[in-house]
Order: sequence, then structure tokens, then C-alpha cells
Amino acid sequence: MSHSASANLRKLALLELEKAAENADHQVFALLTRTIDWSTHGSAELTRAIDLALALDMVPLARDLARQGSQLFPEDQRVQQAMAVLTPPVIVGTYPAQKTTMETSQQWLEEHASQYKGQWIAVQHGMLLGSAPTLQALHRQIGPAGQTLPTIVVKVLA
Repeated sequence: MSHSASANLRKLALLELEKAAENADHQVFALLTRTIDWSTHGSAELTRAIDLALALDMVPLARDLARQGSQLFPEDQRVQQAMAVLTPPVIVGTYPAQKTTMETSQQWLEEHASQYKGQWIAVQHGMLLGSAPTLQALHRQIGPAGQTLPTIVVKVLA
């Protein structure tokens, strides 16, 4: 087959691809993108096919085309950009929700306050800082560091 005949076949395949996209014929479009030998086309034609696939909301197909284009045209910035954008995100790790300082202290109070009936107690970060029969005695015991915002100071009633 002559070079001009081969070039005409490549152009014809791209025209058919454009026509399938224009008609929103997903099946024909997908078939054509899989049968076209993209190594015989330029990166511009491949990125056009990616754009058309995205316009048809065929993201997995666009992703496959970008992956193929990334291997065929490693130096083409547009192809590499499409590959980066279409690569599915990778979840590196997740962390369970951490309890807040106040939640931890409140939980401590629910579990242990009954052991300190009639006492003033100070709890910070889920830990008992001190207990005393009077508020003044408790303040002397815990000092200024224990009298900050994350500290819960309460009198345990019956």
C-alpha cells in the first residue's frame, strides 16, 4: 500500500471517529478507537479522540486512550497532561476520626466521676489532673497549667 493510500485510510478512520462522536454513537465510537492503530497517527489525533471520548462521557475509554498515548508519545505534553488528569486517584491511607480533647475528657468523666463524689476534680485530655474537697484546694493542686481552656473542672455531686 502506498504512503498516500495509507494516509487516506488514517484520515478516513478519524473522519469516521468524528462522525460517530457527532451522532453520539457510543458503540461505534468505542469500536473505532480500539481498532485504530494510534502508533500510525500523531499525538494531536489521539488527544482529539480523548477529547471526543470525554465529550461523550466515556471516561474509562478516554483513560485507556490516555494510557496508550502516554506510552506512544512520552514527550507530548498534552498527552501526558491527559494521562495525569485521567489517572484515577490513589488513596494512600485514611485515619479514623480522632476524638477531641473535650470528648475524651467527657468520656473519662462518665466512666470515673462516680469515684469522686463530693470532690472537685480537674480533667484534661481524658486524664485526671487532681481532686480536692474545695475548688481553692484543687486550683492549688493543679496550678496554672491545669487552669487552661481544655481543662474541665467540676464538682461531682451524689
